[in-house]
Amino acid sequence: MGGSFNPPTIAHLKLMRAAMAAVSAEAGIFVPSNDAYVRNKLRRQEAECDLLPEQLRFAMLTAMCEGSPDMTVSDCEFCRDDQWRTYETMCALRERNPSAALYFVMGADKLTVLSRWHNRQAFLSQFRILVVSRYGAAPETLIERDPFLAKNRSAFSFMNAPEGLDGISSSAVREALKNKQEDVAVKMLHPAVWELLRKNEKPDFSIRCFDGPYAFLSNFYQAPIVFDGLCYGTSEAAFQAQKTLSPEKREEFTHFTPGKAKRAGKKLKLRVDWEEVKLNLMDEIVRAKFAQNPDIAARLLATGDRELVEGTVWHDIFWGIDLATGKGENHLGRILMKIRSDLKG
Repeated sequence: MGGSFNPPTIAHLKLMRAAMAAVSAEAGIFVPSNDAYVRNKLRRQEAECDLLPEQLRFAMLTAMCEGSPDMTVSDCEFCRDDQWRTYETMCALRERNPSAALYFVMGADKLTVLSRWHNRQAFLSQFRILVVSRYGAAPETLIERDPFLAKNRSAFSFMNAPEGLDGISSSAVREALKNKQEDVAVKMLHPAVWELLRKNEKPDFSIRCFDGPYAFLSNFYQAPIVFDGLCYGTSEAAFQAQKTLSPEKREEFTHFTPGKAKRAGKKLKLRVDWEEVKLNLMDEIVRAKFAQNPDIAARLLATGDRELVEGTVWHDIFWGIDLATGKGENHLGRILMKIRSDLKG
C-alpha cells in the first residue's frame, strides 16, 4: 500500500488488514512516498506547508505496525525525485521479495487514470492490483468499459472497503491540529503515531511565506484601500506614502504599483517622526485593507489559529523574519494575527 501517510491514520491500518485478508496475504508492506512527491501533491492543493518529513512519516508507520509482525514499512521511495513511479517501486519490492506474488492496493476511483500510467503494460504483466471500492462503486464495470483495462482483466482482484473509515483521513487530522482540536485528531490516530507527533511538538502548520495561496497577507497584494482621504492600489503604496507629509507626493503613490511604491519610498526624505509612528501607521493601514475588502478578511479568518510569519529572503528582521537565519521581530505577522483575533470578536 503506497501513499503520503501525512500522517498515517487508523483508516490506513484497517484497510491494510482488510486487504491482506482479501487475498490471504502473508505480509503487508506500507510504502510512504518521498518528500518531493508529497510536496508537489500538497502544492497543487495549496497546502505545501502541511508536509511532514519522510523520516517522521516512516517512523510513524513503523510504530503503527509494532505488534503486527506481518506488517512492515519500506523506504524504497525515499531520496528519490518526484518522477519515481509506482512501477519502479513494485520492481524494487520484487527484488526484495523475488518469489512473492505482489499486489498493489488501489482505490476504485483511480482506475480511470491507470491507462495513462508509466509502463502500464509491464506493470499489469508482472503485478496484480487489488481494487478497493466504497459506496457501492462497481469497478468491474469501469474495467469493462476501458479497452486496455478489459484486456488485462485477469490482473485485478476486488474488495469492499471495511466499515468505519468514513471521515478519517490524513487531511482531516491536519485540519484538526491546525484548529487546536487535539481530541478530534487523537481519535483518528494510532496511539503510537500520536505519541510521535506529540514528541515532535506536533507539525509546524505556521504560514511562513505570504505568497501563493497566502499572497493576500502581503502588502503587495492588489487590494484597494482608502486611507487619509486617498485611494491606493495596495497597502504597500499607502504605507510608503506616509513617509512624507507632502500631500502632493502622497498623491503620487496612488498611481504606483507596490514595487514602484517601495522603491520610491526609499528615496523620500523621511518625516522627522517616522520611527515613532511607522508601527502604528502599518497597523492602521493593514486594518483598513481588511476592513474595506471583506473577501480577504474572510480568508484571513480562515487561517484559524495558525501563526502568521512574513518569512523574507531580503533580510527584513523588523517587519518579518529572515528565512536564512530565523531571526526577526515579525511585526507585520503580529499585526495580522491581532487583526484576525479582533475579527473573531
